[in-house]
Amino acid sequence: MQNFDDPDFFLVKRNPELKFFGDYYAFPGGTLDAEDSEIPVNNSSVFPKALKPYIVAATREVFEETGVLLTKGQENLSPENKLSYRNALLNDEITFLEILDNESLEVSTEPFRFLGEVLTPEFAPVRYDTKFFLVEIPDGQTPEVINGELVEGGFYTPARAISIWKKGGIDLVPPLVFMFLHWMSLPFEGALERILKDTQEYEAGKIHQIYFSPGIRMVPLKTRPIPPAAYTNCYVIGEKYLFLLDPGASNPDEQERLLIYLDSIIDKNHKLQAILLSHHHPDHVEAAVLCSSRYDVPIYAHSHTAGELHDLEFGRLIQHEEEFDLGQSPDGNEGWKLKAFHTPGHARGHVVFQENRYGALLAGDMLSTLSTIVIDPEDNGDMGNYMKSLDLLSKLVTGTIYPAHGPAVKDSKKLVETYIQHRVQRELKILQMLGNTPQTSKELVRKVYDDVDPGIWLLAEKSLRAGLTKLMKENKCKKRNNGYIL
Repeated sequence: MQNFDDPDFFLVKRNPELKFFGDYYAFPGGTLDAEDSEIPVNNSSVFPKALKPYIVAATREVFEETGVLLTKGQENLSPENKLSYRNALLNDEITFLEILDNESLEVSTEPFRFLGEVLTPEFAPVRYDTKFFLVEIPDGQTPEVINGELVEGGFYTPARAISIWKKGGIDLVPPLVFMFLHWMSLPFEGALERILKDTQEYEAGKIHQIYFSPGIRMVPLKTRPIPPAAYTNCYVIGEKYLFLLDPGASNPDEQERLLIYLDSIIDKNHKLQAILLSHHHPDHVEAAVLCSSRYDVPIYAHSHTAGELHDLEFGRLIQHEEEFDLGQSPDGNEGWKLKAFHTPGHARGHVVFQENRYGALLAGDMLSTLSTIVIDPEDNGDMGNYMKSLDLLSKLVTGTIYPAHGPAVKDSKKLVETYIQHRVQRELKILQMLGNTPQTSKELVRKVYDDVDPGIWLLAEKSLRAGLTKLMKENKCKKRNNGYIL
């Protein structure tokens, strides 16, 4: 940041090849090194002892990523010496402790203000406990990004960053979005207090404000899905006109968390229009009636989904390519729509939704970023239809894809193509393992799924049977004596 009176923040763009938020803009930062806990810190600001290693890490990472040195005594180093040390540090030719000792530099808490900590919410398979600090860039230093883990950097006011984000010009990591929104709406000190309060409430269990792209809030809820997932992503879509997709929380405490979250965003200017269901599975629907009753809104689903959920009352049966009005897009454009697409396979009534401003696609259980999707013939799963639906997705995806399980993914085309190729390769393996001697699905699963944990063979067998049924319909295999042959 350049100064505390008129906040202008230095953001870095992460390399698109990185698995974690590749191609997103973020604050400079990184992870703790082993030596960070050993480096002494001048605790002039009386920070808690537990935060000292993180201040060391922040000092080191800011130097590595931007060339800005925040230590006491740095003013005695020439720009040339700083650059030489930075390159040596990046190339593992020297440690940060050695730099401090060589130049009699001192890490101090004085430049830092603590903003709070954010633990990555439950949608992610790997969760990071991140400490955020605010620091003013010392006079005479200019941040500069060296191409590698980062590809560029620049100064942004919160208003400018959010404006470009809303126009689809950049992607911002979710914590940055909620912080910048506070800096836009509150005086500087008031924003600091609000951010710290938010992070403390998140730590206490409040649902985060999670945006991967404008106009869509991700709400991870503890549900009863098929392992390895333990949470299902519910979504709030829209700004003025809101739609709630897949409220699947079954536990009363988790339902209460959801209602508190929804109460905080639904008002006369942000009206909930309806509850949308991607399909009938319990981890997508179990809080639907509760939310419908509380906010006096109808439930919409495909006719096949409604046929599975006899106890629910539906206000509308969703048609393929039906559109729902979202009002103005986040950047103020008219004609913002949410379009439904019938994508059977995982379930007969499965529906995905795509908004037309940023191309974000809410994929339900068509795919996951945690694992593959189970296609269960006993639950009307159909592998042939599922492959056709994946093909439809490959033609639709242009923006971020939002699964029901796991984090959102920006490179949606690559994700869908990976799913298609995985299923094609699995089908080829089934054909390779079939012969003229009948084999049961229990026998085949050990051969076809020999590359996965045997603990999930029971689930894998469901998809195997769906694959065998598809092959039988295509006259590529047949059943004989309770087994399968070519």
